[in-house]
Amino acid sequence: MAITHPPLIKATPGDPITSEAWNNLIDSIKILYEKHNQSTSQLTIAVMDDGDNHVIKNAQITVTSEKIPPIIARYAGADIKKYIVTDISHGNYTLFVEAENYALEKRELVIPESSEPVDINIEMTKTVQQRQVDNYFGLSLVAGDTAIKEAGFLLNRIIDSHGKELTQADIKDAGPGIKVLNQVPEAGLIHRVGGPMALMVSAKAAVEQRVKVPDLKGLSLNEARVALEDVGLVLGETNTISSK
Repeated sequence: MAITHPPLIKATPGDPITSEAWNNLIDSIKILYEKHNQSTSQLTIAVMDDGDNHVIKNAQITVTSEKIPPIIARYAGADIKKYIVTDISHGNYTLFVEAENYALEKRELVIPESSEPVDINIEMTKTVQQRQVDNYFGLSLVAGDTAIKEAGFLLNRIIDSHGKELTQADIKDAGPGIKVLNQVPEAGLIHRVGGPMALMVSAKAAVEQRVKVPDLKGLSLNEARVALEDVGLVLGETNTISSK
């Protein structure tokens, strides 16, 4: 800490010592004695995440007071893992703790006149990151899934237009014909990063296979049944007609 002394004027040998010069000399000596005798402490600050209590190493801690310029606490790694301010005088201070992706923390602190070390713990809360939801309408399911992941959201539900729930495995097998029809949250809304999203997509088109019906004239009922099954058809109801 810088010490400001009263004005001291150099004199040459033989010059008289004025009462003002003598008093300034006495005041300067008193300031040095007061500074020497002033008790100081060591401030130790532990900064942790309030969720899992891991140590936050990239924080910046600024200690401010009306009497002194701001002090930046230094981080001590290894086994200490705390921030330290040495030789801090007794008095009232304000701490500002900043870290990326965390809300600013402010603490009022009193350093007592005793020289005992002062230890404090500060828990920081992560800020909630948010972003605007894009419009995924018309994209293929595969493209929509990719865009949602790149935006940082979580696609946790997919429903097709027939009401069928689709899984992540279904996304891999989805062709370009399966399109996004609707989304929740809708486009333009602000949603938290990592938050869930749901998509409604078009149902996979059913493939209708057509086969030629075999000629069953002259066949017995069993023969007709076998002939139909051979081409993937099923014999339905039958009627017996007299052949008079």
